[in-house]
Amino acid sequence: MKIAIITAMEEEMAPFRSESHITSRSQVGKVIVEEAIYRNQPLILVESGIGKVNAAVAVTLLIERYQPDLIINAGSSGAFADGLKIGDVVVATQYRYGDVDATCFGYEHGQVPQMPAKYDLNDAWLDVARQTAASAEELPYALDFGLVLTLDSFMSESDRVDWIKSIFPAVKVSDMEGLAIVQAAAQYGIPVLAVKAVSDITGHGGETADSFDNNLDDVAKHAAHFTELLVQQIHSIAV
Repeated sequence: MKIAIITAMEEEMAPFRSESHITSRSQVGKVIVEEAIYRNQPLILVESGIGKVNAAVAVTLLIERYQPDLIINAGSSGAFADGLKIGDVVVATQYRYGDVDATCFGYEHGQVPQMPAKYDLNDAWLDVARQTAASAEELPYALDFGLVLTLDSFMSESDRVDWIKSIFPAVKVSDMEGLAIVQAAAQYGIPVLAVKAVSDITGHGGETADSFDNNLDDVAKHAAHFTELLVQQIHSIAV
């Protein structure tokens, strides 16, 4: 079972690198790819850079060169759903674009023309994630499953957040790369899991940005922690 972990930022990758023996490293543009032994398990670590295009380029490069069986996108996110707190973790069950609008042509909000309106993540791998959560000892964060939006904008403005929530009332959190990873991987038939820790609460202006800056390192550890549990569970099943 060949597993790749992809993050957007160095801070999100740091918990994996700190526990890894890196055996090779290459870089193409913003994309850094490392072959690693992480807690006795072989992994491919990919730091993509921020945003949809960087993420799609990274996934394409990853798949063309390494042909992983599973990609796990780990990192930070902004909370939309009531009740989510800084440090909580959400596993994506579905992805939509939150900032795509071709409704004048009859498409749904969030639907890129001629592409699906939504991307449901693989049920079998989500079952593994749920089994991992159920079998874990007490987690140091709350864990939830649900809809994640991918947007190009940082969600600090309350009016914009309220509008997005009116369109996508089930949204849990948002990121800036996840669906680009899922969509690119889908072209190759490669499944993706996404583990998103809450770094900020959307819609609070400068407080939202400050929260992201102040909490990124800590919440990256939460995303990495559940990802590590997932990797262990997957390898135990594969043995």
